[in-house]
Amino acid sequence: MNIDELFKIPAIPSGKNKRKLPDNPSMEFLDKYKEASRDDEGEGSSAKRRNIMEEDTDEAGDYELGEDDYDNGEADEEEGGRFYGGGLTDEQRRMLELVDEIDAEEPEALDAATVKKYILRFEKAINKNQEQRVKYPDNPEKFMESEADLDEEIKNLLSLTQAPQHYHELVNLGSVPSLLSLLSHENTDIALDAIELLNELTDEDVGPGEDFADEEKAETIIESIKIFVDALIENQLPELLVQNLQRLDENEAADRQGVFNILSVFENLVSVFPRHSEHIVAKTDLLPWLLKRINTKVYDSNRGYACEIIAILLQDSRDNRVKFGELGGIDVLLRVLSAYKRKDPADDDEAEMMENFFTSLCSALAEPEIKKLFLEGEGVELMLIMIKQVMSRIRAVKVLDYALSTPAGTGNCYRFVESFGLKTLFSMFMRKGIKKLKKAYKAYSESEEEEHLLGIIISLFKNLPQDDVQQLRLVQKFSEDNYEKVDRLFDLLDQYEARDKAVQQEIATEKEELDEEDLEEMEDQFYIRRLDAGLFTLQRVYLTIHIVCEENDGARDHATMLLKRRDMTLSDLSAFIEADDALLKEMDTVRGPVLNPIVQNGDLNKKTQNNDVEMPQAEQAASVEAL
Repeated sequence: MNIDELFKIPAIPSGKNKRKLPDNPSMEFLDKYKEASRDDEGEGSSAKRRNIMEEDTDEAGDYELGEDDYDNGEADEEEGGRFYGGGLTDEQRRMLELVDEIDAEEPEALDAATVKKYILRFEKAINKNQEQRVKYPDNPEKFMESEADLDEEIKNLLSLTQAPQHYHELVNLGSVPSLLSLLSHENTDIALDAIELLNELTDEDVGPGEDFADEEKAETIIESIKIFVDALIENQLPELLVQNLQRLDENEAADRQGVFNILSVFENLVSVFPRHSEHIVAKTDLLPWLLKRINTKVYDSNRGYACEIIAILLQDSRDNRVKFGELGGIDVLLRVLSAYKRKDPADDDEAEMMENFFTSLCSALAEPEIKKLFLEGEGVELMLIMIKQVMSRIRAVKVLDYALSTPAGTGNCYRFVESFGLKTLFSMFMRKGIKKLKKAYKAYSESEEEEHLLGIIISLFKNLPQDDVQQLRLVQKFSEDNYEKVDRLFDLLDQYEARDKAVQQEIATEKEELDEEDLEEMEDQFYIRRLDAGLFTLQRVYLTIHIVCEENDGARDHATMLLKRRDMTLSDLSAFIEADDALLKEMDTVRGPVLNPIVQNGDLNKKTQNNDVEMPQAEQAASVEAL
């Protein structure tokens, strides 16, 4: 079958002489259309229309509707004619469906030979452009064509994202230096094109996903991407990108997009290969540029992206955190966060930016040096103010939990009590204003807040000396209002024990269907499920009750009475802690670093990973033996 003949267009008057029909013409419109056609057309045009209709009859399917082809519209309506049938025969419709299917198919994967061809053409375009620019430096018209060709070849290389298994060919053919040389091209548009290409080539989506079926091919792709990225780093890609950040003018739309793409490249490099994070911070001025970029008052997308990159860089690296502190990063974060001490973010994008500010601060506070800088920058006072805001509340509590933990947080513990933080802390602990807060902020998580409030209480007990007036103020809080705070602790105990028991029952049922091998593999997952249900907070509740009973005789008597109602004793608290201690010792990793408190010789050591932020060693409780 000749498809060209099938879809041949008959010789009809040019489009400019046609009347235009709406997409869905009504019968009234068609009647008016026919009357107008009869009035406007003469005999000559009638003969032409007859010739067209005769041609349609002679060549099956070889037609297109003319102006008066709707003259028999009523008959078409009754008999299901061409207009109401779509104007196509069944054979034509099948052919169009076939064409649509072909268009919808994914393009074929590029083979190595095709990739090499693209790369060689790209190299040729670069060389030609360089030659033209050297030969005619003062006559842009002479090298404009070669620049356009280079631009086209850069865009052609975007197709390599369909074949990441061949990325190493860029290295083998020595094209990585050529590609990176474009970042310093005299024509900023060419540099921006190269940045866009690098962004696409390094995008984490080009790699095999978790559901990638062919494991062998997945390994090949990962190795090829690794070779390419390592070559980029060796040829000083980070340094060149930072140079472009400094020369681009964000007042121009194209440059603004270029800055966004550069930040995206950095995110790709660090997300896919975290080992490059410290190299980027140590060898470039990226971190100073990021700090300068976020230290403004007006929100924009690049400012939001810059603070996200900071959060990523600080996530897993002590070296990066220390460098961040040395560059004055804590002061910058506290300054930009202070903009929200009297108001909440205006929209979701700004709220995400504020979230990244808090995340970066929590990451940095994992280091003792940063806790000191936080104290000097009056971070405790700022967080106590920001707690009063709806969206900042839970984030500020989390920051205080991190800032007060470990012996390095002792100074922050003193400052917290001196700044009347106990009043704020226990007001939140007793859930004052919680209904109004939940109504105003749908994303509020009460369980997360309870976890961090308990963490603050434990850190205060640990870091404030027993005979110090500040700890006496803390201990006295649990005697106020007829020991209502002790009652609150037991409410939390009931709440989180019920959650943990429910999950344990589900796990026990699932274990019955598993063999020993599968059971061993699932133990970590089962434990994580318990943590997600609130086991970590339950552990903190037990420890807080334990500490309060040690420090406050009246609270101990009240707790003993409440335990008796539950058929428990203080010894049962000790048994729970000891049992969980044995369980936690068997756990090497939970969500990255171990997330659990461990009682050992009276010391409570804890590491936590929340939102990919490591919380360093932890809170100390009174000795188990003292119970």
